[in-house]
Amino acid sequence: MPWQVDVTMQMPTGRMEKRIAKMVTLEICLYDEPGLKERTITENVSPRGARVLVQREWRPRQQVLVISPSEGVQSRGQIVYCERLPEGKFAIGLELSVGAER
Repeated sequence: MPWQVDVTMQMPTGRMEKRIAKMVTLEICLYDEPGLKERTITENVSPRGARVLVQREWRPRQQVLVISPSEGVQSRGQIVYCERLPEGKFAIGLELSVGAER
């Protein structure tokens, strides 16, 4: 009909901030089991999250403690996704709490 207008809206991708490629050494552990640590590196980072390469599988929604010894930063976070990579490794998406502790 001539009076109807076709409006196309972009669907959000879920990511609000741009990430930058940066390798940062991290220690990740379950928030309620701090003895089970995994030392790893980031692939990319943003102020609220990171993509991290890990050796073992993590479950989405697990609460974690993220420590960057070189940066002197510690933050609570949550696993958003866990993707299986070649050679038995995994990549996880971390959503960090807004206020990182120093």
